[in-house]
Amino acid sequence: MKLLNTIEIEPLDYAKNEYESPTVSKVENPKDWSDFWYKCISDSHLQNLQPIELGSYLVDINKIGESELKTILKKELKDVDLSNIQEGVSQIIGGIVILENDKIILEPTCCGDISDIRNWEEVGNAQLNKWTQLWIGHPWIFYKRIDNYIAISDYTDYNLEDFNGISEKYKFSEQELLSEIKLCRNNQIKFENRISEILKELEIKNANEIAKLMTGNK
Repeated sequence: MKLLNTIEIEPLDYAKNEYESPTVSKVENPKDWSDFWYKCISDSHLQNLQPIELGSYLVDINKIGESELKTILKKELKDVDLSNIQEGVSQIIGGIVILENDKIILEPTCCGDISDIRNWEEVGNAQLNKWTQLWIGHPWIFYKRIDNYIAISDYTDYNLEDFNGISEKYKFSEQELLSEIKLCRNNQIKFENRISEILKELEIKNANEIAKLMTGNK
């Protein structure tokens, strides 16, 4: 089992030309969606980015080059009022991805962002044998500590009080999962530092504070 820190690269945010999106779902034809993604982001010279899987918009933060990250940050801050960073700066969309045997089994969902790592960090403090909601966007998931394991449910839009008969979809060693979460936190701190350095190069004031806000780091 391995965890990745990812951010979402929305293709239309980087397209400078008009491209027709595929008429089928990503599940039906991930190759067409991948081609569409690359066409769009190539307009902003992001063609060296690699998604975590064919058809995905998620990219491992550890595999983003400096020039690509600079382009991403310029886009993220383009319409932000930097005179009021607490109100204007948002966390970058994305989150934690779980792989098992090199297969993606869990990824962030709509409205999730990279600050949601805080929710993952609470897993080890949860009450035993009790389902707890874990926000990763919507739909979200539930988890439960059982002995030395963490059970995770399927995605759902139900609240706990409305969700009868939650079933375990995945089960992980608690020690291994918490170790991976710590590695993700370290990666996110490094990502924050990279962002800060680039913002300083761009002569943006309050670079350290903005980098912390964008990553949601404590």
